[in-house]
Amino acid sequence: MKTILDFEQWPLDLLIDYVLKIHHRGIREQGPELLEQLQRVALAHKADAPDLQKVVDHFRNSLEDLDMHLQKEENVLFPFCMEMYESYRNGQQAPMFHCGSVQGPISVMMAEHADETERHNRIAQLTNDYTAPEGTDDDYREAMRGLKEFREHLEEHTTVENEVLFPMAMQVEMAGR
Repeated sequence: MKTILDFEQWPLDLLIDYVLKIHHRGIREQGPELLEQLQRVALAHKADAPDLQKVVDHFRNSLEDLDMHLQKEENVLFPFCMEMYESYRNGQQAPMFHCGSVQGPISVMMAEHADETERHNRIAQLTNDYTAPEGTDDDYREAMRGLKEFREHLEEHTTVENEVLFPMAMQVEMAGR
């Protein structure tokens, strides 16, 4: 059974720390391992499952785009959100973001989340919702299970950010103006 965490009750700094340690780290650790496994499976099943190479290509592109996305969050957006939150907690005026409001970068992050959701929907279609064909080997089944788990993890990541962290950051910015 999956534990349900009430992220809306968390302070912004703790939520950012959670996203970094659980989601960002998870994507970076699981993604490359899964890509290697998918490449092995695609090579082994080249004749009977030609769509697997498309899955590998989509997943590789996803990891490349996610790496850039995570870097933008870690190096630009989250440090600014932490600075804003610290000012808010200390009763100080919120600092100005270099491009105006925090809404701008948040909109970019949300658009990138939508792009990844669309890409992973395509992967789900290509894999028949992560179903290994009858009679395939354990490696194939494990790769499909891994893809499904990766997608679920990514969906949780985007949900936590889009529905809780980003609105919270915008509220903190408004409260500090």
